[in-house]
Amino acid sequence: MEKIRFQPEPLNGFYITLKQRVLAYFRENKLNRYANTQAIIKALLFFGLFISAYIIILRGQLPLWAFLISWFFMGVSIMFAAMSIVHDAAHGAFSSKKWVNGFLLHFANLVGGDGYMYKYKHTISHHPYTNIPGIDIDLEQSNIVRVTPFTKSRAKHRHQSGYMKLLYPFYIFYWVLLRDFKYYRLEKIGPVKAHHATIHWLILFTSKVFYLFYMLVLPYWVLSNPFWQILLGFTLMQVGSGVIAMFALLSNHVVEDSLFVVPDDNGLINCSWGEHQLRTTDDFSPDSPVISFLFSGLNHHVAHHLFPNYCHIHYPAITKLVRKTAREFGLRYRYNSITGGLRSHFRLLRKLSKPVVAY
Repeated sequence: MEKIRFQPEPLNGFYITLKQRVLAYFRENKLNRYANTQAIIKALLFFGLFISAYIIILRGQLPLWAFLISWFFMGVSIMFAAMSIVHDAAHGAFSSKKWVNGFLLHFANLVGGDGYMYKYKHTISHHPYTNIPGIDIDLEQSNIVRVTPFTKSRAKHRHQSGYMKLLYPFYIFYWVLLRDFKYYRLEKIGPVKAHHATIHWLILFTSKVFYLFYMLVLPYWVLSNPFWQILLGFTLMQVGSGVIAMFALLSNHVVEDSLFVVPDDNGLINCSWGEHQLRTTDDFSPDSPVISFLFSGLNHHVAHHLFPNYCHIHYPAITKLVRKTAREFGLRYRYNSITGGLRSHFRLLRKLSKPVVAY
């Protein structure tokens, strides 16, 4: 296939008009696109909750039920902290200083992921080529689930809407233990031939070892709890993160009305890049201040895909401009509730549980 190309943005079309309005909004309100005080305080809050839960666990003397709940709460806090820090840092949107974003990106390594690989695959595959099968790596994370009609159907997919309800909560466990290593071994990520410097491999292995040390070995040394209780707590922490990740990640691109776009034989997409992002992305609960606070703008996913280098704290305001502009141009802005989006995802899995005609 030729290089993926989009139609040019019409000068008076949706995306250029929207960009003009967003720039005018920031200019009139004397804002910059980076994190403000509110975003910084929120990031510190979630980070503080994670550290507090860890300290409470290490202090010991907790009954088993409280011990396990503390691990689960730590997992929830980790995911909320990662969404408020790592996502913006990967897009260079938390700070105007490159080194600050680079430093914050390593929070992913602290909590078991790999900041470099997250940024690499996220910004060269998913964002430029959203919902393009074979290019958007997020559509093909594992062959145990089929989320597009262009993915090969397997016999096991007949039951995917059932077993994925059980497996999704362990998604972060899979990410921490296996996914990063899998991505490092890929020859291509998106349209790009992958090559990773030795320093990134070194950071990957050392950070994973450090993570397992302070999460499993250190508690075993410090606490009187048997190792099976620590291991159970560690597993519950992963489930806590995984449950939050389910709501954050499954409602944006893989629901019933999601479009999966295949370029023509010359690699051409039949619309502009801006319109493509609007067509392939859904929001969830965009009018809820609580959801926006907790999920750090991931519920304003349309605004994020159209303006990925803007801090999430600005997305509620940008979303209002997206809605207004899309309506004026006769384009559909799609959104669900936070629970409706998740239900829609599982209805999609049921629809794709057997071979269907590609659309």
